Amino acid sequence: MIKMKHIPNIITILRIILSVALIFITPVMGTISFLVFFIAGITDMIDGPLARRIPDGQSKLGADLDAFADMFLIVIGVFVLMPAMKIWDWLWYAVIVVLVVKILSASISGYIKHKTVIFTHTTANKLAALFLFLGPILYFILGNHIIINLYVLFLIVWVLSATIEEALINILIKKPNKNIKGIWEVKKFNEDCDADNQ
Repeated sequence: MIKMKHIPNIITILRIILSVALIFITPVMGTISFLVFFIAGITDMIDGPLARRIPDGQSKLGADLDAFADMFLIVIGVFVLMPAMKIWDWLWYAVIVVLVVKILSASISGYIKHKTVIFTHTTANKLAALFLFLGPILYFILGNHIIINLYVLFLIVWVLSATIEEALINILIKKPNKNIKGIWEVKKFNEDCDADNQ
């Protein structure tokens, strides 16, 4: 019998499986691929809150698995779904650059200070994930429309700003912490670290 505390991790693993399935479902951005993507996105919205509500539901493995599953879904979305969305060519290249910058930023900024990769769960990053999730949904509803291109442009700007914030947090915090919600929490977090060390 499955223990309750494992349910959030099972949901996260389901997101990885659904993301892999998107590679093989045709047509891309058809009804079936849209439904699979939609369910994968919903798993991202429920695994974290569920883990926080279930006794012993939160774990380092769960947090690491969640970060990996999120990044996996984003990469699949960028390289499988976005080409089917027929956005402006230069936007496609900009999305790839932003994705690379995001991965390098979290890897380098976390590793420089803490010798580990840190993908923070900031409010800006959570909203970025939501906006990414909404992109294919808008495309499924509107089709090839200028609003989709403008939305992707907005998304690029948002993700870049979230990436800059994440890099600053990783550099400024005194010890690794994936759960800081924003740059405004760094001072208090560092004060708490100092208090714990006294």
